[in-house]
Amino acid sequence: WGYEVVSTRDGAEAWKILQTEDRPPIAILDWEMPEIDGIELIRRIRANQRSDYIYTFLLTARSGKQDIIAGIESGADDYLSKPFDQNELRARLRTGERIINLEQKLAEKNQQLGSANLVISAANARMSNDLEAAAKIQQTLLPKTPPEIEGAEVSWLYKPCDELAGDILNAFWLDDKHLALYLLDVSGHGVSAALLSVTLSRILSPIAGQSSMLRVNGNGAGQHKIVSPAKVADNLNTRFQLDPETGQYFTLIYGILNTETYEFRFVNAGHPNPFLLSQGKCSSPQSSTGLPIGFLEEQAYEEKTLQLKPGDRLYLYSDGITETMRNDEQFGADRLQKLAHQHSRENLKNNLDSIISGVEAFSGNEKFIDDISILAIEIKETR
Repeated sequence: WGYEVVSTRDGAEAWKILQTEDRPPIAILDWEMPEIDGIELIRRIRANQRSDYIYTFLLTARSGKQDIIAGIESGADDYLSKPFDQNELRARLRTGERIINLEQKLAEKNQQLGSANLVISAANARMSNDLEAAAKIQQTLLPKTPPEIEGAEVSWLYKPCDELAGDILNAFWLDDKHLALYLLDVSGHGVSAALLSVTLSRILSPIAGQSSMLRVNGNGAGQHKIVSPAKVADNLNTRFQLDPETGQYFTLIYGILNTETYEFRFVNAGHPNPFLLSQGKCSSPQSSTGLPIGFLEEQAYEEKTLQLKPGDRLYLYSDGITETMRNDEQFGADRLQKLAHQHSRENLKNNLDSIISGVEAFSGNEKFIDDISILAIEIKETR
């Protein structure tokens, strides 16, 4: 029949052979053997859990239904009744051989998958480390400490939904009396959104004293021109047109605070409307916004002017706050304004913390599905 046969005198001798490195792939075991019976031997084979599968036949004169069930439950692959027919045995051996071949192929595939999984795990670990490093770099682009302003205060809160964020914000001096503030939100999530937000942060957060998109230096000391917010938006729109392949765009609110007069000039490119908390009431100083940056090549952005007064608080925020969901309900701008008003007696930093805690309580989750960012200005009652 083409098989090499190894015979043993009892179950104990068979067990020794079946533990060797080159053990036979098929075993025909008598139910009743000295030392170790066939049922116990099959149980040991199955408990051994080696990768090379042994196809087992249980040979017995027992023909009762319960005996057959006991044999199969022990892990036997097939059942032969005594006296057995040689032709039947040959056919069943061929079946066992086919199953052994399938088991070997499956084991090879599993080994290949295991090797592939090791490669994937290593790649994932490298990617995770890279993402963590990129997230740390992105965090360094945020303002480290609030700028010191006589008679005013700036605070912010920033919570990315993933390691890398599409939101970015900043507040910094353009000169001795003009403070620039921006908050932008790149569409999408992950690496592509983060790369664009980092690029924009580099453009919008210039090195002190150097010419940039926000400020153009003159020939002499102290001679410079601050670019208007509307012109900044126009320039960004020209430079960052919508990519039809990626569909990526960004919204932006950018403003300049005159720290002597508290006049705030700003432009809104598709960003949520800011709101003002003044004399115990919340209102929006803007009825409509321009299109996001990159939507239309010839888009002309309009500049708004807001005169802030002592006691006022102005809030700029991303849609990750208002679009936070609970079941089918959005958090919305009304809830945001109510939270700001309810906690208005708190200092500005604690006020923002309370707002975000309220958003978390609404969603029932500290993990948001979108980046969360909010930037606020407060004009103090006295200088």
